[in-house]
Amino acid sequence: MPSGGFFPLRTNGYDFDLPDNILIFSRGGLSPVDGRASIHHRHLLNLNLGAPCFLLLNGQRFRLETGSCFLIYPYENHLFMHTDPGIFRLMITFEVKRADILPKRHSATLLTHETHELASRLLKAYSRKASPWELTLLLTLLLNKLREESAENKLPGGNLLPDSSVSSEIAKYILAHLNRTLSLERIAGIFHFSVSSLRRKFLAETGITPGEYIVRSRISRAMDELSRNERSIGEIAEYCGYSSIQAFSRAFREKVEMTPLSYRRRRQLMNSPAGKPGRIFRGAPVRSGKPEGCFT
Repeated sequence: MPSGGFFPLRTNGYDFDLPDNILIFSRGGLSPVDGRASIHHRHLLNLNLGAPCFLLLNGQRFRLETGSCFLIYPYENHLFMHTDPGIFRLMITFEVKRADILPKRHSATLLTHETHELASRLLKAYSRKASPWELTLLLTLLLNKLREESAENKLPGGNLLPDSSVSSEIAKYILAHLNRTLSLERIAGIFHFSVSSLRRKFLAETGITPGEYIVRSRISRAMDELSRNERSIGEIAEYCGYSSIQAFSRAFREKVEMTPLSYRRRRQLMNSPAGKPGRIFRGAPVRSGKPEGCFT
């Protein structure tokens, strides 16, 4: 076993750039979506164990079949649509630097006997509060196996193809115009709806209102921009459609529970060579719902 003298210590014990800071939780049914903070800077592996559900990803809608796995990359604008009481999703979120162990981007893979067994072992280890290093090894094995199987197109269709829906067309328009004033009246007029019909249709297909989707999309874009350090906070506020830094800061703090400057500093620390990853979130076996600070 390698020693800390050769490999700088991380949360998982060693600096191999493997999955770290692992959190597992679940969501199911028609439960409401909490609109506070997010974990968009993390990878999210979704295991769809209940009824098929739809995923709104970067303005496109995908159908995720029962028994399928789908990996969402950091800062991808996504929303799982909980419109069926039979939906049950197991989610594994983590941070990782290596891309060579990850499944092919935007590909879905059906759980096989081997990947199901690996996922079960990881879940059992998480439930008994196993060491971070054991969790890292098990998740690395699972991701690598899913990568191999996604390359073999285990799910018919390989890369998922987006389907067409009113909500996905509205979402595409919103994402393309986040830097502008987005009133529901204007959006409703473009898509030939009344405002009430627009709200009702979008809510029925996605589980949230178009107004909430606009807010989340702006905050997600802001989090991405703040992590890049290429624009000032004032420039980011304007780029994300806010009329002032003050309005941006209020909206950001309401969702992320910290100021934009605090978030930027935290990301700088985590991305620096000397930065330490956050604590491992472990506790109850697999919590129903989702952890604090997440609107996935």
